[in-house]
Amino acid sequence: MKNVILVGMMSSGKSTLGKKLARLLGYKFVDLDKLIEKDQQSDIPALFAQMGEPYFREVESRILKEQASQHGIVLASGGGTPCFHDNMAFIKGMGISVFLDVPASSLAKRIRSHGKDDRPILSGATSLEETLQNKIDERLPFYSQADIVIKGEIEANHLLEMLHPLL
Repeated sequence: MKNVILVGMMSSGKSTLGKKLARLLGYKFVDLDKLIEKDQQSDIPALFAQMGEPYFREVESRILKEQASQHGIVLASGGGTPCFHDNMAFIKGMGISVFLDVPASSLAKRIRSHGKDDRPILSGATSLEETLQNKIDERLPFYSQADIVIKGEIEANHLLEMLHPLL
């Protein structure tokens, strides 16, 4: 049972798609951000504010690596997870990596409709789309290392068909 690790920007659909895919595969769904919040007994915006991004990235990397012993999971990584501490290489060793490549305009629309300002990486952004595009450009060298790249939206059953030969 190979694990499936979803990577991509915030609001790209990693958790939503991941839950559906896990159900279809009969796997356990794991949300890395939720594990971090449980471990630290704090939400991510508070962690960023109180401890800073370097601390958060250390915790994130540790908790990601703790998942290595798991089998039969679909893991939704955080948006920046692949970009720090050689995490992308680790992710690729954990199972099949899938990059959900969603355009900045779609991400901005999803974030706005979400209605909560809980994305520390976006705090103080003057143009949401521009900030998101800059982040995408910065992170693309990491994301593009994924085993599978999905452009735009995909249904869980279509992703399952793509993954089936690799599982």
